[in-house]
Amino acid sequence: MTAVAELKPDTLTACVKCHEDYRYALQRIGEIEDAKPKSVEALELEKLKAAIAVYEAREPVRTG
Repeated sequence: MTAVAELKPDTLTACVKCHEDYRYALQRIGEIEDAKPKSVEALELEKLKAAIAVYEAREPVRTG
């Protein structure tokens, strides 16, 4: 994994650079999609969704 696996509460940045990161980010979103507002997980969720949007705009998403 690249930067997606390096999420830290103090910096909390997310970057999806490859399909492996993309799959990890989708999995992680599934794990924290019910995060309480203003929690660390809610912030992580927002960052992951934004990183996925950037990746999807840049790369065609493969299925399967």
